[in-house]
Amino acid sequence: MPVMLAFHCRVSLRSALPLLIVPAIWLIASQARAQSREDEGSDWQVMLGAGAIYSPDFEGSDEYEVQPFPFISVEYRDIAYIRGPEIGVNLIRLKASDDFSIKAGPLARYRRDRKVKRNADLSGLGDVGTAVELGGALAFEYRQAWVRLSLAKDVAGGHDGLVGEGEAGIRFNLSDTLVASASAKASWADKDYMGTYFGVNAAQAARSGLPVYRAESGLKDVGAGLNLSYMLGRNWMVTAVGGYSRLMGDAADAPLVVRYGSPDQWHGGLFVAYRF
Repeated sequence: MPVMLAFHCRVSLRSALPLLIVPAIWLIASQARAQSREDEGSDWQVMLGAGAIYSPDFEGSDEYEVQPFPFISVEYRDIAYIRGPEIGVNLIRLKASDDFSIKAGPLARYRRDRKVKRNADLSGLGDVGTAVELGGALAFEYRQAWVRLSLAKDVAGGHDGLVGEGEAGIRFNLSDTLVASASAKASWADKDYMGTYFGVNAAQAARSGLPVYRAESGLKDVGAGLNLSYMLGRNWMVTAVGGYSRLMGDAADAPLVVRYGSPDQWHGGLFVAYRF
């Protein structure tokens, strides 16, 4: 699947690119792939762009910020990709027919740290370090639709947990210049991840005033997204994205979310990109 590397241009960016934005990245880069196929020797697809993203301060927050968002999109044939905070290689590539394909391979994913100084609601909870998640992904593509599953574990000491993600989406060619995609996603996390971001131990409770809370493994969130991409000539495009996710289970019931935040999480963005 097409991919994008996002470079955070402000220290205040709260987290890695929200998953609900990733289908928009796929939409932008798929436009580049379709056009690149018309060019000879186009094994590489590279795009540069810039825009702004609207997202919560931290996972579970009810405070939002609009932040600048430059990015680079890179894909080498159907083999290697960089997409948002994720890098991967499709070691297995099976093409059952012209319409259906299966891809699988290892991935590495970055999840930004969570600093108390960025939001007063986090006071007393302590900082959460950067996570580097290693794992694998399996994707099925049928014509304009896709299903993707991934499982990855943090190896950098950020949350030390295991995170599983599932996503399904479909692309619609509304005209020669207008393309839309719709997607749905769900995330599961183990007790280490849930405890790091949503739990409250005795020491944290004493410092923050929140009650002690033990978050167990389970479904973390579900969501959906809608994206539109408009071609401005052969190389330029404008993309608008929007998404919603709902924290579930122990994540939604966490004292941090109940007292200071919201289980309802919204995302939006507007980007302009150029294909080289």
